[in-house]
Amino acid sequence: MSRIVRLATCQPPTPVAHRTQDQIETAALALLDRAGDMGADIVCLPECLNVVGLDQERATAELDGSSRRLRHRVSEACERYGMYCVLPLIQREDGSLRNAAFIFGRQGQLVGRYHKVHLTRPEREDWGLSPGGDYPVFDLDFGRIGVMICYDGCFPEPARILALQGAEVVLFPSLQRGYTETELDLQVRSRAWDNFIHVVRSSYGTPAAEAWRPGVMVGKSCIVGPDGTVLADLGRHCGVVMREVDLDAPQLGERTFGGEVGIVRDMRMADRRPDTYAGLCDGPAPPGDE
Repeated sequence: MSRIVRLATCQPPTPVAHRTQDQIETAALALLDRAGDMGADIVCLPECLNVVGLDQERATAELDGSSRRLRHRVSEACERYGMYCVLPLIQREDGSLRNAAFIFGRQGQLVGRYHKVHLTRPEREDWGLSPGGDYPVFDLDFGRIGVMICYDGCFPEPARILALQGAEVVLFPSLQRGYTETELDLQVRSRAWDNFIHVVRSSYGTPAAEAWRPGVMVGKSCIVGPDGTVLADLGRHCGVVMREVDLDAPQLGERTFGGEVGIVRDMRMADRRPDTYAGLCDGPAPPGDE
């Protein structure tokens, strides 16, 4: 049996002083169309797409209108191409501001949303965002997916919880301006390999007509397989990339060196010792006496 799915990620232009949010949004939607033309089953767009590049005052004033506009445009694209899309937005919901990811279905319908759990200090203190409190998984027609957003990826627990709930693909919209390519490569490959899941990361890149320079986001929109192999990587450059994967392809390996051969994810999960993991929920130990 095979369960083929075409995973795609888009990398629109990075926010810099000379580029408007409208230009970034227009470029992202054009890349979404390209992914649709390529036959993608699911596409990931980057974090905060409706406010990226705006200062806080303008972002707060415009986020309601920009959120409605983007949700409408992405819904239309999903229906036009018969694909799924993960659209990350800063969104006002029930009187609270959220960093949210909306999942649209093949008919353009909203099939779910995720609220970022791990908010950065500026998100909490400057923007006043409210965090999410759980890690939902979504059953799509090709398999089960989960979402984590940017700072969530700095912690191993979200991807593990999603994997334990059966997620086969984790979509990972991001900004992460201050990280190097090496740090991002380690992060996304570790989240995939630790949990034997596909990870699809989306961020912002540098257009071909511009030179990348230190201090500008390094991009690293990529697709990583369950064994940690990078299947596709846009590097620092704007664009869209897609890879066809078989979610039923067995990830075979040894349980231990010279031991039983089988599905690595199943054997690794079976050998977990959750009875010893209570310390994960404890706070950091107090510093010892000098």
